[in-house]
Amino acid sequence: MPPSVGGKLPGHPSNPHARLRAEIRDPGSVHFTLTGAEAPGDASDYRLTDGRGRELPVAAVVAANPPESVLTPASPLDPLRVHYLEIPGLGLRTLVRRDPVFRRFRSSKRLGAFVRPDRSSTLFRIFAPRANAVRLYLYLEAEAVPSDALDTLEMSRDTNGVWEATAMGDLHGVWYDFTVHGPDDPGNWFYEARPVHVSDPYALVYDERAAKARVWRDGPPPPPVVGGRPAMEDMVAYEVHVQDFTDLLPVADVEAGTLRAMSRPHLVNRHGEAVGFDYLVGLGVNVVHLMPVQEYLHHPDAEWQAAFADDPFAQEMGIDRENYQWGYRTTHAFAVEGRYRARDAAPGAERDEFKELVAAFHARGISVVIDIVPNHTGENMDGRNLLLNFNVLDLPYYYRTNEDLRHIGPFGNEVKSEDRPMVQRWILDQMRHWVQELGVDGFRIDLAAQIDKQTLRRVRAELPADVIIYGEPWIPPSDPDVRANPEWAWSKGDAPITFFQDYARNAFQGSPFDVYDRGWAGGDGYARDAAMAALANHYHEEPRTTCGISYLDIHDNWALADRYALNDHNGLEGVDLGAVRIAAGLLLTSVGPVVIHGGTEMLRSKGLAPLEYVERRTKGGPIHIRGRHDTYNLRAPNRFVWDTLAPGSVHAAMRDYWRGLLALRMSEYGRVFRVVDVPDGHFHWITPHERRLLGYVVGGEVLVLANSGPQEGTFAFELPGPSWRQVGSRDRVDPVAGVGGKLARLSAGPQEIVVAGGSFLIWVREGD
Repeated sequence: MPPSVGGKLPGHPSNPHARLRAEIRDPGSVHFTLTGAEAPGDASDYRLTDGRGRELPVAAVVAANPPESVLTPASPLDPLRVHYLEIPGLGLRTLVRRDPVFRRFRSSKRLGAFVRPDRSSTLFRIFAPRANAVRLYLYLEAEAVPSDALDTLEMSRDTNGVWEATAMGDLHGVWYDFTVHGPDDPGNWFYEARPVHVSDPYALVYDERAAKARVWRDGPPPPPVVGGRPAMEDMVAYEVHVQDFTDLLPVADVEAGTLRAMSRPHLVNRHGEAVGFDYLVGLGVNVVHLMPVQEYLHHPDAEWQAAFADDPFAQEMGIDRENYQWGYRTTHAFAVEGRYRARDAAPGAERDEFKELVAAFHARGISVVIDIVPNHTGENMDGRNLLLNFNVLDLPYYYRTNEDLRHIGPFGNEVKSEDRPMVQRWILDQMRHWVQELGVDGFRIDLAAQIDKQTLRRVRAELPADVIIYGEPWIPPSDPDVRANPEWAWSKGDAPITFFQDYARNAFQGSPFDVYDRGWAGGDGYARDAAMAALANHYHEEPRTTCGISYLDIHDNWALADRYALNDHNGLEGVDLGAVRIAAGLLLTSVGPVVIHGGTEMLRSKGLAPLEYVERRTKGGPIHIRGRHDTYNLRAPNRFVWDTLAPGSVHAAMRDYWRGLLALRMSEYGRVFRVVDVPDGHFHWITPHERRLLGYVVGGEVLVLANSGPQEGTFAFELPGPSWRQVGSRDRVDPVAGVGGKLARLSAGPQEIVVAGGSFLIWVREGD
C-alpha cells in the first residue's frame, strides 16, 4: 500500500472532512475514532496491515463509546510493532499509534555511565524500549574500532525498556558506544537496518571526532553564587556566545575561543582597556546568559575543509577551517561542548573548565544561565539524517513524526515531550544535572513553545524555586494534535515559564522582520503608545512583570547597531548613536526582568556578513548562509572586536553609557523598575502633542524625558518636590555623581524643559 497523505489514500475521492485516528492499547484491540463520516459496521470494511504492508485478518469491529470503536484482530498483535488501519471504502488510512503503550514506559533508574561510589564497578544504562538487544563496547582509545574493543557486553533489559550492564572496576576515562538491535519496521533505524554504533545521550563527555562517549567521574560542583541568585524581577542578563566573546582576546592560541579564556581575569586590549571577564564583571549585569554550551553538532572538519579551505568568502567569514555554529543543534545534553575545551587539554577537561568559569562569575556575585535546546536535536540538521543516538534508540518514541514515521518540524526534527515519560524525564534530568553538578543558576529554553505545557510545569515545580527559567513563546508544535490540545500547547496567555516579550522589543526598536522599522527609539512617533505599554508592562498576558522578559536585540535577527546603521544596515559604517541610547534607556527604565544581547553596549555589528542569502555546499549537502540578520554559522561577523574600545571612541563611550544605565537600575533608585506588581499610578506619563516626545515619572522617584525626533522639543508639566538631581544627559549616565549642566537641579512646580533631538534625560528625586 502506498504511503498515506494526511490520513487519506492517495487519489481517493473521499470525504475531505473525514478523519481516522487509531491506537493500540493491548495485543487484542485497536481503538479508533472516525469523525466526519459514518463508521462501517462490518469487519470486512476494514483493512489492518503491518509495517511492511502484510494484511492481518480482522475478527470484529464494534462500536464502543461513539465516536470510538474497537477493532479485534484475529491474532494478537505486538503493541510495539508498526501497524496501519484502513477503511478503503472511505479512502482513509492511519498509523495505529502506540501512545498508550509508550505512556507506560517509565523508570526512575539513573541513566548513563557512572562509577559506583565504592569504585568497585561501573554501571551503564540506556533507554531503548523497542530494541531486541543492546551491546556495549568498551575502548581504551577514542579512535579504536569495534574489532579492537577492550570488551563487549550484552546488556539486559528490564520491563520499562532500560538496558543495563555492569563492568568491574572504576572505568573513569574509558570510551564506549553501543549497537542497538531490533526489527526492520518503518521508523526503525536499528543495527539490522543500518549497522552503525551509537553514543549515549546521557554521556558526560563526548568526542565528536571519534563519535564515542567517555566514562567520567566528576569532582564537586562550583560554590553557589555570592549573594544568591537574583529574583526574576531584579534580573539583568547578558546573552553571550563563548567563542564570539573570546576569539580575539589577548590569550594564547590554545585558549582563544574557549571556556578557559572566558574566565581569565586581568586582560586588557592594546589601549589598556579591560576586556573579557573583567569587562563583563564591570558592566553591571547580574546574570551571564551563555548561548549553547551543551555538546552540539559540527560538520566534520575534513569534509568542511575540503569544501572551504580555499574559498575566499569562507576565509573572510572565518569559516574556512571549521564549521562555526551558535550551537542550537544539541547532540549530548549532559556533556559540555568539547570545542570549548582549551586545546592543550584532554577530553573531559571541559567539565572542569566550565565549573571554573561558573565559580569565577559566582565569586563576583554574577549568576550563570545557559541556553538549552530540548525542542530538537542535532541528528537532523541542514537536511542531513544522522544516526547518533535517539534516531536509533527509538525514533518514534523520542520524536514527533508523521503518519509514515518520518520526522516533522522546521528544524529537522521535533522532540516529543508529551505522552513520553522518558523524554520528559530527559529534559528534566539534563536541567537538574547542570544545576546540581555544573552549578548553573538557570536556563533560557530555545523555542520553548514546542515543548508541551505539562513538561514545563513539571520542570518549574521540581527545580529549586530560585532557578531562573525563561524561553521563547513562538513556533508551536508541528503535530496538529499536540497544537490543538490546550493541555499541551501554550502561548503567552497561559505560559508555564517566563517568556520573551517581543511586543516590548518591537515597540522600543522595531520588528526584526522589517529592518526599516526603527521603533519609537528610532523616531517612529506612532509607536509611542506601544512603548508606554512596554515600559509599564501593560499587557493582558502579563499580569505580573515576571511573566515576560524585555529585550532589544538578541542573537537572532539584526544587531541594534545594524538596525540603526547610517548606511546599508552596516553598523561598521556609522550608527545613529542617539537612537541606540534611547533604546537602551527605554529598556533599562522598563519594569521587570531584561536581557541584553552581548556586545550591543559596545556597538557590536554584524556588518561583515553579506546582506543577502548565500549558499555553499559540502560533500554532505548544502550550507545555508542566511545573511546579516541571522549569522548563526558565520564566525568573523559575530566576534567581539575588543580593540574598538579605545579612550574617546564611540564604542567606549556607548559602553560607559550602558554602564551608567545599569548602575542606575541596580541602585536604590532603580528599585522602581525592579517590581513584580506595577501599582496604579506607578508611571505618571508626560505626553506632548508631538509623538516623538515622551516623559514619565516612575514610582515618584525617577524622571525621564526622551526625544526620539531630530528636532528639539518642549515638555511642559508639573513636577512634585522637593528637588530632583540630573543623573542622565544626552551622552552620559552617572547615578552617583550626577551629570551637571544647566538642568542639574530641578525644583518642584511647573516645568518647561527643551530637550534636544536624540536625547534621553534622567533625574532622580532627592529629599522628602
